[in-house]
Amino acid sequence: MELTIIVPVYNVEQYLKECLDSIYQIKNIKYEVILINDGSTDLSFEILKEYQKKYPEITKVVNKENGGLSSARNIGIKEAKGEYISFIDSDDIISPKEFEEFFKEGEKLDLDVIVGNMRYFLGDKIGEPLFRSQEIKDFTVGKGTKFFLTLFEGNKCFREEVVDDIYKRDFICENKLYFHDNLVHEDSYFTPMVYLKAKRIKYIDIAFYYYRQRSGSIMSEVTEKSINSLEKICYMLLSEYSKTDEFGQKALSKLLPSFYKVILYRYINSGRDYKEKLKNYRSIFKDVDGVKNKNIEEILVYLSPKLVNFLRKIVGKGIGHKQKIPKF
Repeated sequence: MELTIIVPVYNVEQYLKECLDSIYQIKNIKYEVILINDGSTDLSFEILKEYQKKYPEITKVVNKENGGLSSARNIGIKEAKGEYISFIDSDDIISPKEFEEFFKEGEKLDLDVIVGNMRYFLGDKIGEPLFRSQEIKDFTVGKGTKFFLTLFEGNKCFREEVVDDIYKRDFICENKLYFHDNLVHEDSYFTPMVYLKAKRIKYIDIAFYYYRQRSGSIMSEVTEKSINSLEKICYMLLSEYSKTDEFGQKALSKLLPSFYKVILYRYINSGRDYKEKLKNYRSIFKDVDGVKNKNIEEILVYLSPKLVNFLRKIVGKGIGHKQKIPKF
């Protein structure tokens, strides 16, 4: 079997059929769909059983107690039979034809990771494919750490979402690249780890994934748990710094200060004592030799985070406790 599509489901009855209809329109790939009901309390599980009855030969439904997105995806990985794995969120949709084209092109290249692209959508409003730098578009099949570093050569080019990428199952399992429970930002850890471990990776310029923007989703509200998760991820990735090559180290030196300064901004904007977080930021910045990046904002954050936070607010780029719906 070529592909396993893993769909975690939790209380998305309003959007679920649209998501599943887009998946089951895939025609030219030998695939299975693993639908994981993560303790839904609405009609989501009934909808899953309906689709299992409709497509019994290629559908498996797993019903579990609520444990979060990470636990649901991990069950899907363990149940998967396909050579490759795709993760699709149950409130989003795909373009079946573009998905097929994307997968077939990546499969021919025998990649560990096939990196794709997405569009935001809200109702009938559909955005353009998200920005990918020319350096990423020109990147030939190569090592993940080089790809990781190349992402930072273009402005706002690093994206952590797993849903617009496809992964070789053996690569995931051999490197034990599972999602961590109790992390809100699970993709923010998973994706960098994938880049640090991959031997064959390439970006294919097809925006097959449509990412729904909606309030009430898991990422729409910044909670204490999400801040703590991001901090934990920073230290988990910092522990990989000495284990990776020079390309991976340079990439982490760019990623970690950008992650941790968000924690600092959120502490400042909530009126909390941020001194301990500033101490942590400075320590991480030194550990990864962040000054070599010559990033003016991050150097100024090291010296005076309140000043930088004030300047960000003036230009309308303040970071608070609400996730902003992207303009598109």
